[in-house]
Amino acid sequence: MIETLGDSDAPDRAPTSPSVVAADSEAARRIGRYTVLGPIGQGGMGVVVRALDPQLRREVAIKLLRPGRGGLAEEMQARMLREARAMAALAHPNVVPIYDIGEHEAGLYIAMQFIAGANMGAWLRRERPPWRRILGVFRAAGRGLAAAHAAGLVHRDFKPANVIVGDDGRVRVVDFGLARTFDDEDAGEDDGTSDPDGLGSITRPGIVVGTPAYMAPEQFGGAPADARADQYGFCVALYEALYGRMPHTAEPERGNNMRLLVAAKRTGRVTPPPKDTEVPIALWDVIARGLQPDPAKRFVGMPDLLRELRRISESAEPAAERSRKPAAFVALVAVAVLAVVFALWLT
Repeated sequence: MIETLGDSDAPDRAPTSPSVVAADSEAARRIGRYTVLGPIGQGGMGVVVRALDPQLRREVAIKLLRPGRGGLAEEMQARMLREARAMAALAHPNVVPIYDIGEHEAGLYIAMQFIAGANMGAWLRRERPPWRRILGVFRAAGRGLAAAHAAGLVHRDFKPANVIVGDDGRVRVVDFGLARTFDDEDAGEDDGTSDPDGLGSITRPGIVVGTPAYMAPEQFGGAPADARADQYGFCVALYEALYGRMPHTAEPERGNNMRLLVAAKRTGRVTPPPKDTEVPIALWDVIARGLQPDPAKRFVGMPDLLRELRRISESAEPAAERSRKPAAFVALVAVAVLAVVFALWLT
């Protein structure tokens, strides 16, 4: 089984009112000074739980790294430390803040703000929002990414599961478990020199660095990923949210799906949007640029992409409305002609 570093199988929605375990209860479990209240989710790196901070009297979410063996455990701990440092360096309303880091049972934990809400994927399924509302959520998440990039950090695993739409309406990017500084050397990752297919980061036993469906082409094979890789993942997720399907498809009958996915990404084969969509064509143009295989052909940075999204949100019309306008115009002309003919007949 292949695990994904930084990938979380968290439930669609964090619990908002579970029973609180008393701090002096025999059933209470502690992580550092925190009293565990209940599970939130689990993934390749470990588990995430809800807990109570008795000193500050607030609930927190704790990400607990599973103890491992040898080099793998060291690599995972190094990544978790990098997550803590990356998140602690940020102070932005669209990024979940980190409160604390410590050791627990030969592993590490990170305590961060507990957010009552749903991840973006669950929010999309539940709300089925129109394209402008989808765009509003993505613009907020994009501002969080842009703040990280301005601090010299890149997420490397942007996807709907790593964005929380809070019950308070605020959108927050979470799980910087794969974050790294732009000049950080990722020791232990395959550089692709021994893998002609460029699948080293996927087929290396037990590890996937990122989530393949959202990864930029340059991430396959271990090539350095900068902020433009986050831009690519952002545009994959935006395509999925707007059109209800993924931009790259792999046909099972043609063999290895992963190899087909990587080939589609590297050659820029993207499925066009459906013809009956309400989404403005201008949005497709933005997404297509963000999905360019060559990073140099994408937007210079997230701020440039966000400016385009804002312009479209404030000015563009849904495609269906544009298609209705010619018909309405023809009908109006027809009515005017009939009125003139009738007036002439009366005279």
